[in-house]
Amino acid sequence: MFAKSKLMTVLGAMAIMLAGASFASAATTLRFQCAYPENANVGQTTMFFASEVAKLTNNQVEVKVFWPDQLVKTTEVFDGVRQGMLDGYTGSLLYFAGKVPEVNVQWLPFNWDNAAEAKDVLLNKDFMNVFGEAIAKHGVTLLGSLSVANMGLLTQFPVEKLEDLAGKKIRAVGMEAAIMKALGASAVAIAGAEQYMALQRGTVDGTDFPWYTIEQYKFYEVLKYIIKPALHTPGVVEIIINTKSLQALPADQQKAVQQAAINAMNVSFAKSEELDAKALSDAEKRGVKVVTISPTEMKRFREAVQPLWDAEAKKSPYSAKLVQILRDHLKAKGIN
Repeated sequence: MFAKSKLMTVLGAMAIMLAGASFASAATTLRFQCAYPENANVGQTTMFFASEVAKLTNNQVEVKVFWPDQLVKTTEVFDGVRQGMLDGYTGSLLYFAGKVPEVNVQWLPFNWDNAAEAKDVLLNKDFMNVFGEAIAKHGVTLLGSLSVANMGLLTQFPVEKLEDLAGKKIRAVGMEAAIMKALGASAVAIAGAEQYMALQRGTVDGTDFPWYTIEQYKFYEVLKYIIKPALHTPGVVEIIINTKSLQALPADQQKAVQQAAINAMNVSFAKSEELDAKALSDAEKRGVKVVTISPTEMKRFREAVQPLWDAEAKKSPYSAKLVQILRDHLKAKGIN
């Protein structure tokens, strides 16, 4: 009887030890929702981020990726992250500019010339740090920025001077709509999924969208021109995480998640130039012409959108700092 009791005690102790070991090795799951489908470029970068988190944490942290509207509606994702209903988000914060006005600054047109410049401004000129401070007050941590490649005017008509946009209807929303109005065009708010039909029917004369969609969205069937330089070279979106979710991880795992985001950022910016080159190559094959605005005319374009820069600088102290970072960057290049 005593032997049996002793055996049961030993077995019980072993069970507790095994349960403890199992508990210690259990992975923490972070639920991230992406604003774009899995086959989109940001969707693929999000999956890369998830794989990097697993690798850098020895599978102790798992990023489970959900796609548009799977956990919450895309328009409600920021509140979802802020309130802890989900842990993180990959996509543009432009959807939430009413709550995070600072996001508009990085979408001001003609703010950098290529992916390398953009990355330098973001990482080395304090832009991401200031933007991170701006969203930190919402209980959200900025992990990194992702390139979405060049984004600008795709049209059914050539644009060589400012007057060519007068009276033209361009699909654009949010900051993009403000840019179109500043350039003399009429902005038409149409959902991204509906713009092909709008272009086909003549509801709009063009769109403000990534160049690579010429092929991916078959826009070569309804558009004739890519206008250079793009408004955003490249456009940038975010990886964010609920601050409490991040801080609940051990310090080494927090660093691993942050490094995974930087690794994803590096990959997206490295791929940016490739996407742009392919977009131009695809356009040529499809008979879509590239029109390049002259340097003299570009000065007029820059002057036309300057009121937007002034307006954004007034929206918050953080916005003012971010606008100044961009202006200092351009001034260093001899652009005022």
